[in-house]
Amino acid sequence: MISFLKHITQRNFAAFLLILFCIQYIPLESRDGVSYLKLSVSMLCPFIIMLKSPWISRPIVLFLTYYVLVLIAAISHPASLRWSTVIFAATFILTYITYYNLIVINKVFSKGFFIQLIRGLIKAYAFFMIIQQCFLLLGIKIVPFFNLVQDLGRGIAGNSLSYEPSSAAVVLSFAFLSLIRMYELEEWKKLTFHELWEKDKWIVLAFIYTMLGLVSGTAMIGLTLIAFYFISPKQYIIAVPTVLLVLILFFNIDYLPLERARNSFLAFLSLDKEAVMNADGSAAARIVPIINTLTKLNLFSLEGWFGHGVDYGISKWIFSDRVMIGSIADYGFLSFIVMQIVVYTCMIRKIFSLETLLWMFLGMMTLGNVPINWGVMMLFTTVRYFHENECKD
Repeated sequence: MISFLKHITQRNFAAFLLILFCIQYIPLESRDGVSYLKLSVSMLCPFIIMLKSPWISRPIVLFLTYYVLVLIAAISHPASLRWSTVIFAATFILTYITYYNLIVINKVFSKGFFIQLIRGLIKAYAFFMIIQQCFLLLGIKIVPFFNLVQDLGRGIAGNSLSYEPSSAAVVLSFAFLSLIRMYELEEWKKLTFHELWEKDKWIVLAFIYTMLGLVSGTAMIGLTLIAFYFISPKQYIIAVPTVLLVLILFFNIDYLPLERARNSFLAFLSLDKEAVMNADGSAAARIVPIINTLTKLNLFSLEGWFGHGVDYGISKWIFSDRVMIGSIADYGFLSFIVMQIVVYTCMIRKIFSLETLLWMFLGMMTLGNVPINWGVMMLFTTVRYFHENECKD
C-alpha cells in the first residue's frame, strides 16, 4: 500500500487526469451517459487544489464568471432546470482548474515527460485500433476488454479508445498537433514533414493509420487540417497544384471516409440540415450546431444573450433547430464569449492558428459537459505553457 501511494505524486495525478479525459474506456465508463469514473476523480480535485495548489489562477476568475452566467440562465428558466447538468459543469471546471494549477503554477511536467505522454496516448489509440481490426477480421464484433462493444457497420473500422470514431479522431488530431508543437520547441523551428518523419516516423505512421482506420469523415477533416501545418509560403508554388490535385481526388475517389466527408461538406455549404444528417450522422452532430448558430441565433433578444435554460438545445432532438455551438441556446451568447476568452487566455496562444481551426471544426468551440473536449484542451493548455515559458527564457 505504501509503495502504491508513493506513485500518487502531483505529476502522476495530472498525467492521469489528462489521459482519463482523452479516452473513454467503455467497460468502466459505459458508452453513453455519465462516466462515474471521471466524476469520482473530479470530486477529488477540490481537495488537490486546497492541499497542493491553493492559488487564485487565471482560469478561476474567468470560469467563475462563466459559471455565474450558466447559473443565471438555468435559474431563470426553472421549468427546464436540471441541477445535475449544472453540477456536472462545475465538476469539469474544477477538474480543469486543478490540471491548470498543477501544470502552470506547480510546474509538475517536464517537456520530455509531456512528449512521452502524448506519444503514449497516440500509441495506445493505434494499439486498440489494430486489436479491434483483428477481431473484426475474424468476425468477432463484441470484445469489451478491448473497447469493442458494437458493430459500427463500417467494415473493419473501430472506435479505438473512445466511444465512437469521430471522438477518437478529435483526440488524435489535437494530440498530434500538440506533439508537433512540442517538437518545434526541441528543434527551435517549424518542422517539415521529412524532418518530422525522421524524428518520429513510427508515431506518424500510428497516427495516420489510426485516423484512416476510423473510417470517419471527422478523421478526414482532422487529417486535412493537420496537413496545413506543412504548407509554408515558400512552398506555395508546389502547394497550389498539390491542393488542386487533392481536391480533384477528394471529389472523385470512391472511398467511404472521403465520401462521408465530401457529402457532409457539400451539405454544409447548402446549410441543409437534412442533407447533413443523411450524409454522416456523426459529422452532423458537429455540423448541425454550426448551421443553427449561423441561421437561428437572434442577438436582438434577451434569450440570444442569456440563453433559454438547461438542455434547451437538445430538449427536442440532438439535430433540432435549437442546438448551437458553445451551448449558446442554453446559456446565451454572452457565456459563449466568456468561454472563448478562457480558451485564448489559458489554452490557445494565437487566434490565427491551426489550434483555432481544430477548436472550431473539431472541438465545435465548446467545452460543455463533454469530457473529451476538456481533455484535448488540457493538451493545448500544456503546449501553451511550454511555449510561453520558452519565450520568457
